[in-house]
Amino acid sequence: MSEQQEFESYIEYHQSINAELLASRNRVRHFIGTAHNGEDGRYKEILLMNYLKKVLPSNVSVGTGFVSGEDGITKQIDIIIYNHNIPTLFSEGDFVIVLPESVIGIIEVKTKLNISDLIEAIQTSHENGVKIKRSIFNGIFCFETGINFDRFSDNYSDRKYRLREVLTRCGSQLNHISIGSEIFIKYWKDENPAVRDGIPAYSFYDLKALSFGFFVSNLIEFIHSTSSGLDISDNLRNFLYPTQKEISRIVDLEVKMLDRQ
Repeated sequence: MSEQQEFESYIEYHQSINAELLASRNRVRHFIGTAHNGEDGRYKEILLMNYLKKVLPSNVSVGTGFVSGEDGITKQIDIIIYNHNIPTLFSEGDFVIVLPESVIGIIEVKTKLNISDLIEAIQTSHENGVKIKRSIFNGIFCFETGINFDRFSDNYSDRKYRLREVLTRCGSQLNHISIGSEIFIKYWKDENPAVRDGIPAYSFYDLKALSFGFFVSNLIEFIHSTSSGLDISDNLRNFLYPTQKEISRIVDLEVKMLDRQ
């Protein structure tokens, strides 16, 4: 297999992640309709949780529940990725209450977001991250979007301002967001390596059916780096990131932490 064929097969794999999750997202709704949106949302959490159990390394566990530490207990977290070698405070099936030192990542799972819902989810993720008080993967995963990012022009400056303001205010607690199958947002804590301006920033990407895959890939890389202390190999990097996402960066939506007041 040539290098080009290898990259194409990796891209197809990432596209299959999107296709698998999207094909499964509405199965419960076909039966219960829209009268029980809470149960439909819970199904989306289970769907993503079960997928992560299949692809994440065996040295971590995936559950739902709370993190309890010195600063009190978090709001309920849809998905917690944690080190099962550190004792949990409580565990019953997938429901857990864990200590901050065991937490590797947390994810808020949403079915669909408009701009107000996204801002609320960002604030919740930020608050939970503050209580955990350590460097973790902190993400929002949304199956579909009610936000048209193509229309974040001058006519929609209020929405653009509100999103920029909340990301600037929440700083580095939230670091990965996948909104539908296309939009991916990443927080670069030092600088975007493609820009190299020394300024921490949230970068937005239009990834065309690769957003879900890149979200999971960033989680896998984070787990690998924090557990081994090593950078990922070139082979693993090519597999996790088979396309140069920087060419898909939406420059007009970049949020620089220099903007923080």
